[in-house]
Amino acid sequence: MISDTIHEHMKNIQMIKVKSLISKATTIDPTDTISNVINKITKNNCYDVFYLKDKNVLSTNIRSLLNSKNINKMKIESFLYPIPHVTQNESIQKVANIMSHYRIKEVPVVDKNQIIGVVTSKQIIKLLSSKDNKWIKANLIYTKNPIIISSSESISNAKRIMINKRIDHLPVLNQGKIKQVLTSYHILQSIIPSEKQGRKSMIPKTLHALESNIGNLGSTRIPQCSANDDLNKIINLMLKTDTTCCLVNLWDNLQGIITYRDILVLLASKLETQIPLYIVGMPDDQENIELINSKFAKILKRLQNVYSEIHEARVTIKQQRTGNKKEGKFEVTVMIIILHHTPLIFKSIGFDLSEVLEDLSQKLLRTLSKRAKNRSKDSIRKIGLPIF
Repeated sequence: MISDTIHEHMKNIQMIKVKSLISKATTIDPTDTISNVINKITKNNCYDVFYLKDKNVLSTNIRSLLNSKNINKMKIESFLYPIPHVTQNESIQKVANIMSHYRIKEVPVVDKNQIIGVVTSKQIIKLLSSKDNKWIKANLIYTKNPIIISSSESISNAKRIMINKRIDHLPVLNQGKIKQVLTSYHILQSIIPSEKQGRKSMIPKTLHALESNIGNLGSTRIPQCSANDDLNKIINLMLKTDTTCCLVNLWDNLQGIITYRDILVLLASKLETQIPLYIVGMPDDQENIELINSKFAKILKRLQNVYSEIHEARVTIKQQRTGNKKEGKFEVTVMIIILHHTPLIFKSIGFDLSEVLEDLSQKLLRTLSKRAKNRSKDSIRKIGLPIF
């Protein structure tokens, strides 16, 4: 089972302590204007910024700031939301889980009620480059058929896609070919008013910039690879060009995209169940971990009675957050990988994780029931399903 093999291969990276990877954090104050925060992001070349309130860490990032309007007057406070932090002695695997779940690139490290630094996704990627990953190919990790955008479309449309889809990279189609990649950082930079412009002229300039065509905006120094290229080559290309994505091509046709997040998925948590169960974006509280474990362990056991060739199951959890509220819809996707069958994929969205998991459970069992009908009644009785 390839995921089992990868999981074992990555164990020594997963268990590395955070304290060996701490770098400087970019901290802010809730009273800072959005303009000041953007300047800090630009100066420090970071993606996420942080503020410690009591014992909680509040954060925002480049993609969230795309929603900002009057950046010279508006305070950053309304864009801050709570995220988990780690201590120096916690593992890189926990950091990777937080990054995947919250779709961030930096995780704060707190000691004695102070933010002492961050662990970045780039640091973890560098660690992975030290391993022999030549047997892990691009086709195992890349995101297929990524969203693309035409260079003739407006920057505001690109911004809307990034916000709605929670992505930071958009390949740009220009004269029938992908010639650049537009990132959330490029869009943020495009709406910053010139220092020569006064405050009164800032809003019209921002609106004008957003309605402009994408044109040549974006980076042309994006590495490219084929589906059969290995992970070491891909990571080295990304580090050499100092980019956070790599395009996967077949001849001149775009097949997919690999981002830091796609690579960090290789460090996903594995829950001990009869069938290998991997969690991407593991919740940070133990209660939800136990809920997922118990729910899917039972489902997988029943599935295995119908599909003896089940290789593994993957659960991807994303939580949408708005402002400084912890509440947000959970988007959970389950993929069941079966030999000689098309993978079973189910998705459910809701505010209550237990209800979302229950909905997925029912979807899985309904599918299982339909498949079981095509077999003998004995096999249906064996798994304890109703006979219609």
